[in-house]
Amino acid sequence: MDEKNITDLQPLLFNQLKNRAISKTNLVDTLSDLLNISNDAVYRRMRGEKRLDIDELSKICTHINISFDTLAGFRQSGLQFSYVPLALDNTEVYRQYMKHYLKVFSNLAKANEKEVFFAAIDIPMFHFLPFTELTLFKVFAWSNRTGAFAGNFGDFCNRMKDDELIGIYKELTTAYSEIPSVEIWTEGTFDAILRLIDYYFESGHFTSANEALLLCSQLLEMIERIKSWSNRGLKDDLSEQKVGYSLYLCGIELENNFVVTRQDGATTCLIKLYTINSMATTNPDFCNESMKWISNAIQKSTLISGGAQKESFKFFNTLTQKVRYLIDRIERNKNPFGPLNPPY
Repeated sequence: MDEKNITDLQPLLFNQLKNRAISKTNLVDTLSDLLNISNDAVYRRMRGEKRLDIDELSKICTHINISFDTLAGFRQSGLQFSYVPLALDNTEVYRQYMKHYLKVFSNLAKANEKEVFFAAIDIPMFHFLPFTELTLFKVFAWSNRTGAFAGNFGDFCNRMKDDELIGIYKELTTAYSEIPSVEIWTEGTFDAILRLIDYYFESGHFTSANEALLLCSQLLEMIERIKSWSNRGLKDDLSEQKVGYSLYLCGIELENNFVVTRQDGATTCLIKLYTINSMATTNPDFCNESMKWISNAIQKSTLISGGAQKESFKFFNTLTQKVRYLIDRIERNKNPFGPLNPPY
């Protein structure tokens, strides 16, 4: 990128920053720390008296999760995605990945205007996070399928779980509780986790039935937590603000596994990959098309949160019965898998 292009992008970049910042003073302090320059040097760049160099431009774009192409408003057939590789043969890689996720959603929670939309082929990760073992089971299943870990679930927990990771989970849980959200589920959204527990119990990856039963008990707690949010149409009031929660039930399968965030006028679309990972883009055309798809899916769905008592009771009662069915199968050790066609 030549100097003329950087000069053209500089005012666009600072306009983006000003729109997202809580205050001008906070913005200047943030940029001073990010670029390792004085506040006066930041002001010179904001006024256009000093040109950003390519390294400074890259750091700022990375910090606010926006690409050069998006900033310049380029229109082209290719898209630029950000992607953080996740190799679970190194536990520190997973911690760094979760720290990155925490930074993204903590910034979203602090925004003046924010919202997140889920097209939930699988249960959104944030519902797992209050339950450490259940969260780690999802990670264990992914690492087992990719060959990163070949042992049993108990050994995996001993390897991964520590106070730092549990702290990250708690902070992410808090961040999500402060972000208004819309989730679109189907009748099969909940089934994926049941099939995983069933499969790994059957294949001998638990050291005892109690490990599988613990996951089931946490699933029941998860259902009660989501039901509470859904019945009120509000999340836990951790921030002393009423944070909206909308849950839709779609009668047809969702073709896409999207997460779309809106943050002070900026939109990002995350495409879920490999169960626990994702890639993200801020390309305006792609984000707009994704939101149109989500809006269309909402129109074909039933709102079961905020007062739809009959639909809500039926939906959550079905989820509870599916978990209890699995518990019954696990407890019958001699024939733990029961009928050939479980309800999930």
